[in-house]
Amino acid sequence: MINEGRLLSQHGFAKANSWITLVLSVLLLVGGAVQIAFFLAFGHTANGLHSVVVSALLSIALGVVLILLRRLIRPKQVYQLHENGILVISQLDKKNRFIPFDRISDIYRFRTGKYTRRILNTMMFREENSKAWHRITPNIANSERLIDVIKNEQLMFRGPWALNTLAQGGDILFTCMVNSHCGLKRFIGSNLLTMNEKRIRLSALMLTTDEGKTIPVEDIQFISGGSNSPLIRLLDKHGRILFSIAYTSLSSADLFIALIEHMIQNRIPVRN
Repeated sequence: MINEGRLLSQHGFAKANSWITLVLSVLLLVGGAVQIAFFLAFGHTANGLHSVVVSALLSIALGVVLILLRRLIRPKQVYQLHENGILVISQLDKKNRFIPFDRISDIYRFRTGKYTRRILNTMMFREENSKAWHRITPNIANSERLIDVIKNEQLMFRGPWALNTLAQGGDILFTCMVNSHCGLKRFIGSNLLTMNEKRIRLSALMLTTDEGKTIPVEDIQFISGGSNSPLIRLLDKHGRILFSIAYTSLSSADLFIALIEHMIQNRIPVRN
């Protein structure tokens, strides 16, 4: 039985902007209804009947559109943050799935909406051995805090495991998105993440890519970039770029950076 731990916070639909939309839609519908009532009561004597009818219909139509928009922006999944993991609650079938922090294998962080050129406001993550992606978008209440917790917990749980794997002579696989500059595409369809992935294999001695590029870890002397920079760059002792990749294209980019930084400072002796 999974020990979920104490419930820390709940992250449902962020209703602040939603309530504004709802109030505006109600006002528009009421305004349209009042105009229709005015037309029915005084239609035979009032002037400008055509304008009244058009205004009433536009008001009602806009109110209906705003209500439909409010339903459209509701997230399909909401979350509960527990001490030992995340409870994912599907809004469609009301089914719950608890994902322990130590089973979160892949994380993508990117930008959507009006923050496209500023902050990473969206995350997708999945459990190991699973193709199902879970989205945390800005319309989730306190989404920034939830994203930070998942990122930090993955580092805490996966970091020691990854270092031990490297020390045992094993490899850590990272996936990267091909032509994934548009975060909106990832936000719309989870299948895109499965269809357009390439792999990066990291060992204590070597970094290799699907294209056949091989970089000895001992040649990597510096790393630059991170969540505040568009590119992650691995540099040699002369400052030449050995490898670069977009931060938003790399799965678990923060874990990748942490491992490279550790190996630059403390080369990992491989146990045979």
